[in-house]
Amino acid sequence: MLDLHNFNMPKLKEEAYNRNTIRKDYLRQKGTVAVKNLKNNNFEAHYCDSIEEARKLVLSLIPDNGIIGCGDSHTVFALELDQELEKKNCVAIPHTCAVNNYAMEHNSPGFKVVGNKEEMRDILMQYLVANVFMLGANAITMDGQIINIDGAGNRIAGSLYGSDRIIVIAGVNKLVKDLNAGLDRIRFVAAQMNNIKYNNDLACNHCGSCMDCRSEQRNCNITSIIHKKPVDSDFHVIIIGEELGF
Repeated sequence: MLDLHNFNMPKLKEEAYNRNTIRKDYLRQKGTVAVKNLKNNNFEAHYCDSIEEARKLVLSLIPDNGIIGCGDSHTVFALELDQELEKKNCVAIPHTCAVNNYAMEHNSPGFKVVGNKEEMRDILMQYLVANVFMLGANAITMDGQIINIDGAGNRIAGSLYGSDRIIVIAGVNKLVKDLNAGLDRIRFVAAQMNNIKYNNDLACNHCGSCMDCRSEQRNCNITSIIHKKPVDSDFHVIIIGEELGF
């Protein structure tokens, strides 16, 4: 019988079988394909391996002394841009300040009411025509289309027209096979997690799937699908090789 004790056997866990390494390469491959197809759809598209790399890229796309609108996005929040934007003498308008009448009248959780209705409307208008508008994506298809669903529509409005530059930032967990898969992801993952965030007690959280409810609190009233870069727009999409946001 062969004496295995005399052999230099490999360890059970070799680098070639390291799950983190394999996953990172897999995510980079998927992200690279998505970026290629986004470019085919005329977007300025970029892949970044890490949050740190993405932060540097985003800041390079933001002019000094600018007005920056920011949609509700935990991916954008993860970049921790506040101090760097202050150094560039930029004014950032978060979605929590660009409230709508419903948020003001119902004291919606997660929103900061500043001033009266006229002042809030002025803030919202500046938010929608900022020098740069940043937001996340609920889903990005592998063939380079961007899907977002909103409750009020201010984030979607800012992503379509008005600002000098639009920047969509998404983790690779937002990449999906096609439009149907993107809509499924939004209904079964993103919407329900946002309900938890805003303390909305809706049917989908109890049933585990979208019930197409009639609640005024639902955050899936408006859907946008950006198939190609809008005409005459400066539109960037940044995909980060990490799991970020909802």
